[in-house]
Amino acid sequence: MRAIPPSMWQFLGILTNGDCGPYTFYTSSRKKLVVFLKTWPKDPATYHQKLNRDRWRHAAVRWRGLAPETRKAWKILGHRANLTISGYNLYMHYITGKGTHTVEACQRITNIDVITPTGPPLPYLTI
Repeated sequence: MRAIPPSMWQFLGILTNGDCGPYTFYTSSRKKLVVFLKTWPKDPATYHQKLNRDRWRHAAVRWRGLAPETRKAWKILGHRANLTISGYNLYMHYITGKGTHTVEACQRITNIDVITPTGPPLPYLTI
């Protein structure tokens, strides 16, 4: 691990957090840039990890497949229900099967129907 002043990287126009090639960058609590080689998992992903990742991937694909009016309705629902999450995050919470009751309550409060045009949530992962 090596600390480099972030001002040098910012001068070059490089963001000082995240992954870049085989390196990971972040800014420490002492305002120094820390760079180290990325570590890769020793074991491949398990069957259930792949299932869960595919489930989130399918949820994102379903969001992109929604009609623009329906996506806008989700965004308005999140805003009018005074939620601290975006409409997309509310949709993901619903579609992954974790927030059906939450969305139903938000619909009752705001009189905006989003479940009917969206369809049922994805089946829950059973182990």
